[in-house]
Amino acid sequence: MPELDLRHLRYLIAVAETGSITRAARRLMITQPALSRAVQALERTVGVPLFVRQPHATELTDAGSNLLEEAYELVERSRAALERARGAQDASETLTVTVPVCDVVAVAEAGRAFEADRPGVRVNLIAREWLSQRDQLRAGRADVSFLRDCHDQRGLIVDQLAREPRMVLLRGDHPLADRERLTVSDLRDEPVTHWTGMSREDADHWTGADVDRRPRRHGPQVRNATDVLAAVVLGRAIAFVHGSTLPDSELPGLRARPVDGLSASSLAIGIPAHGANPLAAEFMEHARHRWALESS
Repeated sequence: MPELDLRHLRYLIAVAETGSITRAARRLMITQPALSRAVQALERTVGVPLFVRQPHATELTDAGSNLLEEAYELVERSRAALERARGAQDASETLTVTVPVCDVVAVAEAGRAFEADRPGVRVNLIAREWLSQRDQLRAGRADVSFLRDCHDQRGLIVDQLAREPRMVLLRGDHPLADRERLTVSDLRDEPVTHWTGMSREDADHWTGADVDRRPRRHGPQVRNATDVLAAVVLGRAIAFVHGSTLPDSELPGLRARPVDGLSASSLAIGIPAHGANPLAAEFMEHARHRWALESS
């Protein structure tokens, strides 16, 4: 049986996260034909199609989605193995920290400050989509995880760091886009993007059903922030987002509007309830102190 090439798995992740061979090639800094050949080689190795090619998007098949989960784990284990090997060489200790993509900048600054205070400690920061953080922590693939809107805290010690209001993201020509403010009831009949793998509690929070119990219309399933933006741009759904998700300037063709009555988004930090790396508790206290200073 042919073996998987780790480089091809990184390519799979890039195409899945960007939704496009062209965008993935730009991210990877390789040519589009080279990436297409690599993806085809991976499909030959696996023996089944991994993507559905469409004129304006490249979407995962069911087999591709299954392999993607394994790809994240294999690439992460490879990276962690390298970190451990380098740590053994320079006698440093590595702390693996996962973080939602939207919070990478703030957490990276916290990681650098922690390293500066503790010579010999390296913070290995890994960005992930928001739903995967708690599972990575429970599976022992991370020492610390920053968690967005984490409702399932079984087996974890979790401290809230910050809360911020959420907004609705609309296409620019949406009938409600010209309103300065909206309410949850204004959006009751709108289809809302639905993240793959959400629990009922996650879904209620994501769609606003935690404050307005009327049934919601599920829009297209999404796996990453690119999918969310595509669904809104194409007019297939709306999305509720927090401020850290958005750039300083408005996105072309989109409008973000405040929503009265919508529950806030929370950022928390978590470590395993049992068997945690001793450094993890120190990093948790460091983050708690840092965010408290920023909010004061």
